[in-house]
Amino acid sequence: MPTTLTRDCLRLDRNLSDAEYSRYRELIDQRRGFGYYQKLEIRDAAGKQLTTPGSHPCQAVITILDAHGFPRDFAGKSVLDIGCNAGFYSFVARLRGARSVLGIDQNQHYIDQANLMKEIVGIDVDFRTGDGHSLDGGIGAFDIVINTGVIYHLQNPIDFLCQMAKLTREFMYLETEALLSPHLTDYAWFIEGSYCEDHSNWWVYGPRCVERMVRAAGFARAEFQGFVWTPPPGTKTPEGYDRQGRAAFTCWK
Repeated sequence: MPTTLTRDCLRLDRNLSDAEYSRYRELIDQRRGFGYYQKLEIRDAAGKQLTTPGSHPCQAVITILDAHGFPRDFAGKSVLDIGCNAGFYSFVARLRGARSVLGIDQNQHYIDQANLMKEIVGIDVDFRTGDGHSLDGGIGAFDIVINTGVIYHLQNPIDFLCQMAKLTREFMYLETEALLSPHLTDYAWFIEGSYCEDHSNWWVYGPRCVERMVRAAGFARAEFQGFVWTPPPGTKTPEGYDRQGRAAFTCWK
């Protein structure tokens, strides 16, 4: 691989020319208008750095996810990264040995960002625009599905999870917004309006609720890996709601 995953960046095994570096900085900036979510840190062999202006610190988050069940070894596996955004977790899967990776996102601007990152880091991942609700058997099945930051954005999460079950051979790694109170672990909160100033946030689930949804969708078992992030006590959203956490699950076929 022409790139290595380190604790603080995706490190290229070559030096970017001045012309390449200037061009990539310009192309990253051109895609700013649609908004970045994933913050990728890319550094060449000479130390020149390219950074996407996202709010999701990928390098820090993958360390946390690794401690909560994210696969450290994808050797020989086929992988679907659903809701791939700018492609960071797709790249991680390939760098950890995946035979093939397909990254899908319904937003074309994220696929454009992912393809630019692919050009820079030189990692072979197939990125396509698509909707998880409508994926069919034409794309085949995958040994592992990566499903991070998706299901709380969906009005109909069970339909989506049923589609993921059909496409998964071995297991799905799922990460989502989650209710923190142990008294609410069996429940889901439907958000009628905005949450964290985002009108696409529809649900926050209790951990046991997620496990039950996953089993109902066609997975044999689901294992709660713990909360990957929790806010300081008393934190409120701009709407005045109690800010909830994020949790991870391994979902086995």
